[in-house]
Amino acid sequence: MNAYLKAFLETGNQEDLHKFRVQIKKLRAMLYLFESTSKETGLMKLFKPVRKIFKYAGQIRDAHTNLQLSERYELKNELFETGQQKIIEEGTNTFRTRGDEFFKDIKTAHKQVKKQLQKVDDKQIAEYYKTQLEQIATNLTVSGFTEDMHTNRKLIKILVYNHKLAEKALNGSLPFNTAYLDKLQDAIGKWHDNIVAEELFSLPELNDKPIVSKIKRINSGVKRSITSLADDFMKKATTVENAISH
Repeated sequence: MNAYLKAFLETGNQEDLHKFRVQIKKLRAMLYLFESTSKETGLMKLFKPVRKIFKYAGQIRDAHTNLQLSERYELKNELFETGQQKIIEEGTNTFRTRGDEFFKDIKTAHKQVKKQLQKVDDKQIAEYYKTQLEQIATNLTVSGFTEDMHTNRKLIKILVYNHKLAEKALNGSLPFNTAYLDKLQDAIGKWHDNIVAEELFSLPELNDKPIVSKIKRINSGVKRSITSLADDFMKKATTVENAISH
């Protein structure tokens, strides 16, 4: 994580910033697992300073994403593009001036979290995974294509991110189809990205109806794909085909 942060501070490369944020997401997912399966309840609070860095970096990433969308859909709006570029440049400059502070916050959070971590019983982890999968299955049948669907994706990603950590606990007690779950969360991610894009191009200063109509058509197909993938969720999530031996 620190390596990606250091690289971004040195070069301003957006891919490094993206990878830095992904590492924070994975750490947060791990802490969420530990907090949900042990008596420790303060882990997420200790991680809050790192989450603040994540959110600050997100402002830069959002502007970068907006520029990518502008290019993908061939939006011709110089004022909008200049504004987004300004957000990136000013955000990056401020981020760099606070670099030492960010490293210090990460180091402090790491020490405090490490001190609080407790050993978790395999049974508790397996039970947590089972309960979460059942919850997601219920959610998928009632949530529809609302913000709740995006919440389903977050819950799935917590399980996927932690699978290597939890694999030993799940062996023999709960089959876990990582490939299927990753495919489903990715599809939900595309749907949500399209919703964000639709909202962006619907803004009064852009109001590009042809682009909005195109995004809606694309998202109709994505929604059909999600509906098909989510059908019989629990069975698909807990069915893992054995590898064919040669």
